[in-house]
Amino acid sequence: MRSRPDATTNASTTGWRRRGMETPLRPCNECGSPLPPTATKRRKFCSPTCRRRSNDREHRRAKQKTETQRLSDQLDEARAEISRKESQLANARKTIEAERTQLRRQEAKARKRERQQQAHAQRAITARVKNLVSTRDRLAAVTADLEAATIGPIDRSDLEIAAQQILDLQNRLATVTDRQQAATGQYVLLRDRYESLVTEYNKAAQKLSDMARDRQRFRPVIEAWDTLVDRLARSAKPAALSPGDRAIVRMWATWKAGRDRRIKAGQ
Repeated sequence: MRSRPDATTNASTTGWRRRGMETPLRPCNECGSPLPPTATKRRKFCSPTCRRRSNDREHRRAKQKTETQRLSDQLDEARAEISRKESQLANARKTIEAERTQLRRQEAKARKRERQQQAHAQRAITARVKNLVSTRDRLAAVTADLEAATIGPIDRSDLEIAAQQILDLQNRLATVTDRQQAATGQYVLLRDRYESLVTEYNKAAQKLSDMARDRQRFRPVIEAWDTLVDRLARSAKPAALSPGDRAIVRMWATWKAGRDRRIKAGQ
């Protein structure tokens, strides 16, 4: 604190002014004492002690102002960082939800396609097997008839008919065999397609796992933002906040309400 000049100082100053009206004495900027008569116009302090005190006071004032500005800059940077993180979080949520929706659709389509292909392959194989069994039974019956015909008197017309039937059955058997091979090829193609679908499903599941891991990585940012905005909301009344801070607090309140609803719902 600046010391007030005492009565002696005032008396000496008054006496000096009375004796020398030409040059009035100037007071010290720190303690208020009169400067020496020989003091130059640039001199402001009566002693080095007063100069040091004034410099120290100015230094403390500048330091306090610098500290306040630094804290204000840090607060602005924190708000900007929170805004960027909120934007990144919103984009990540949209991406995750879109990927999940697309993955569920792909899974449903893949399961439906797989069931249809398996059912088609099963029906085709069953039909081919039934045809083979029927052809085999007919060939066995014709062979039995041929053996029975050779026991008694040989009728050439019956033999020719039987031989022609055998040739027809052999041709039909060859046709059925070709069809069976074609069905086997189709089954192999369906199996390869199924393996490809399984591979695509595994890739999609891995991508979903990576997205869940990214969500866990963003969790500390969300928690830090929640803590900061909670402190901001409790620090002052809404009317005392700036428009930007009120917008942040409203957004935080909406987000918190949604989070509480999800927690109650068991999500």
